[in-house]
Amino acid sequence: MKQAFDDLGFRWYIESMGRIRGQAIAVLGLLALVVATLLIWHKPLLSFFTDRAKVQGFVMRFGPWAPLAAILLYVTQVLLAPIPGQAIDAVNGYLFGTAWGTIYSLVGVIAGSSVAMALARRFGRPWAERLIRKETLERLDSYSRQRGALFLFLVFLFPFLPDDVACFLAGLTPLPLAELVVLAAIGRLPGIFVANFVGANAAALTQTQGAFFIAVLAAIALAFWRYQERVEVAMLKAMAWLIDKLKAVR
Repeated sequence: MKQAFDDLGFRWYIESMGRIRGQAIAVLGLLALVVATLLIWHKPLLSFFTDRAKVQGFVMRFGPWAPLAAILLYVTQVLLAPIPGQAIDAVNGYLFGTAWGTIYSLVGVIAGSSVAMALARRFGRPWAERLIRKETLERLDSYSRQRGALFLFLVFLFPFLPDDVACFLAGLTPLPLAELVVLAAIGRLPGIFVANFVGANAAALTQTQGAFFIAVLAAIALAFWRYQERVEVAMLKAMAWLIDKLKAVR
């Protein structure tokens, strides 16, 4: 029996190390591609992307397809989460300005959240676990089960939390979908506005300031990727404690 447990533990360790190694290789490969691209075409790319008028002029050639593409990209991000939503918000702000960028991001969030919640409700938990990590879904579920809509709203409101996963979890609850979509939209709106505002004002930075700003964001993103689970667990515990204290006061 002990040998069986030892073999199981060793196999789990090997599989875990394999997943970590695969993620590390993928990140390093992406970084290498970005570095190679910048080394070869850094001058024309820098000249183009630092001139906001040029970028906006290029985008506006596509007419209504440009905002539609931004909205569809956000819907895809909510459903598949390949990139952080804040990155799309910042790009929308840079391309369309704070007001319109916020509107397009918000429409994308509402559409993506609605689809995620509806699909989760239609096909159930087994389907949701195919798209997202079972451990993350269970962690959110364990905290939200006794705390309801308020907990979900705080997940949507605060950064560094799996708000896209919360959309699928919300769809698995008995709460009305319309109420859940409103919670997601209101909770995400402050973060969407801030990211769009930052993106809209990025052109005012000098090249040195812009490079420093991007380096800081990259460092934060890398640190969060490395310690994502620890950050999420700590913040979820803090939110659960706060909600429990508020309920106790009542």
